[in-house]
Amino acid sequence: MVTLVKPAVHPVDRRTEVSSVLASFRMEGLEPDAETASLLQQYATGALSVEQLGSAIERHVAGADVRQPAEGVA
Repeated sequence: MVTLVKPAVHPVDRRTEVSSVLASFRMEGLEPDAETASLLQQYATGALSVEQLGSAIERHVAGADVRQPAEGVA
């Protein structure tokens, strides 16, 4: 389940949250897929609430083809 500690209301705060999420992905050597990136962008612009974002990502992940990392990649 996707959980944000405190939903941001102000657009700048939302963009900061999304930037932080993307930085976290990249620190792990990952990039979000196109659907996840689109959902995060919709949240950043206020088109989705934090609850809607969480639900949409859960639905997306439930239907995703999750693959194991390549050998030697932690």
